Amino acid sequence: MRNKWQVAAAVAAAAVVTGCTVTVGGAASPVPGQGPVAKAVNACDLLDEAQVDALGYRSPGNSVAENKDRLQPPMCLWNSKDDIDPSAVLTVGLATDMDFNEYIAGAVPKSSPQEIGGLSWTQYGSILPDDCTFYASLGDKSFAFVGVSTSKLEKSCELVKQVIPQAAAHLPGGQDAPPVTPQTSAKPEPGGPLLSADPCAALKPDQVAQLKNISPNGEKTVSNVVPNASYCLWDDTDGSEGQKAFEVWYGPSTPVAQWPGVNGVAPAETVDVGGKKWGVYPNLGGLRVTCGAFLPITDTSSVQVVSGFIGDDTKTCDVVKQGLPLVTANLPG
Repeated sequence: MRNKWQVAAAVAAAAVVTGCTVTVGGAASPVPGQGPVAKAVNACDLLDEAQVDALGYRSPGNSVAENKDRLQPPMCLWNSKDDIDPSAVLTVGLATDMDFNEYIAGAVPKSSPQEIGGLSWTQYGSILPDDCTFYASLGDKSFAFVGVSTSKLEKSCELVKQVIPQAAAHLPGGQDAPPVTPQTSAKPEPGGPLLSADPCAALKPDQVAQLKNISPNGEKTVSNVVPNASYCLWDDTDGSEGQKAFEVWYGPSTPVAQWPGVNGVAPAETVDVGGKKWGVYPNLGGLRVTCGAFLPITDTSSVQVVSGFIGDDTKTCDVVKQGLPLVTANLPG
């Protein structure tokens, strides 16, 4: 059975996907014979719009209401802006009548307490492998948390520490928020020698003829997945046999590490072609039959060569390696 704090995390993740927004309207009124009714907490108030914008997230946040039966405190979730890389989800929560030990349900501390923004914050483990969440105790049955989830845990923790002092400024005992350096797109503008180059010019007809089971005619396509990228595809000619098509991709605004399947993965080997070092990736993107080779052209642009083989793992990269000297000789610039 999952711990209750894990259920809360799953609910929070679902709220981002569905875009669920909870709005509390009107004023709370006391019940006759009882004291004043506590006003519901809106966790989205823990960051103002200017802070959210400078941190690189989209306003408004998605508010998730408190659910004490599920040990779910009020929380708010923001998605990163479309031009921010890597994409991230930011979660901020504030419990005012919930036991922290019961909520955390045995989750393991991942850090020693850290003084940030005038409060003591401790990272606890999450069911989401790349989620980094810190908690601060605010008193009896009161605590706050700030979490960021990206594609890598280290990056998530780097980003969450930018948010914590901003949120702490809106909490009891928190210090004034420091200035925020606005987050801008990490995606470079297209440029360099690949910008106007034709990937189909990467192989001349007589060179294509040297590649086993590859058609002499290439077809250019503009990618709808990788921004500003285009590729040329030479189809295979062995029918239902194992050879896959041969592709050359030009990415005028794509560093090597930003191609799909490469981020955070080291190449299996490096092939030196006249001083140009291609990183070779068998099983590209987890696909056993696909091989890719990548070469940086500038700091913000690169070339990708892709092919593969079905039915014999020892041949997956054969045609890719065979084509690297040919493609290298025709690279622009």
